[in-house]
Amino acid sequence: MGSDPYIPRTNIRIHLHEGVTAQAGLLDEQGLLLTSSTCSVLIMNISRHGLCFMSGLRFPVNKGYMLDFQMNLAGVAMNLRGHVVWRNNRDNQYEYGIVFHPPNRLRAVLVRMLNQELLRQSPQQYKIHALYRALNHKAYQ
Repeated sequence: MGSDPYIPRTNIRIHLHEGVTAQAGLLDEQGLLLTSSTCSVLIMNISRHGLCFMSGLRFPVNKGYMLDFQMNLAGVAMNLRGHVVWRNNRDNQYEYGIVFHPPNRLRAVLVRMLNQELLRQSPQQYKIHALYRALNHKAYQ
């Protein structure tokens, strides 16, 4: 898996086992749409700082553009934007690491959605749920 120099690997990532898909579109640096077409991508995992996805399309690792992801997480429609910070070949596709931009955009809402997804996936893991509740509390301070 790739490594992101900006985000420590200590962040909790929620692995999405049920194949959460998103529609991804290209944006310029200012967030303006570069093309009206979107493509479907498979979200592999997500954290409060970014996500990992797979696609058959080869995107450059470059901060000169952003990807816009429209997806549903824990039953809530979300629109997240970020820069590609790494890319790997995997199973005849490409796996990407995204850092959200701006980094704090929707972070409190995302932490709540991640906590709900954790509860749905594995309600017996209370320590993880307590950690996300604590992170959510810190996001409001």
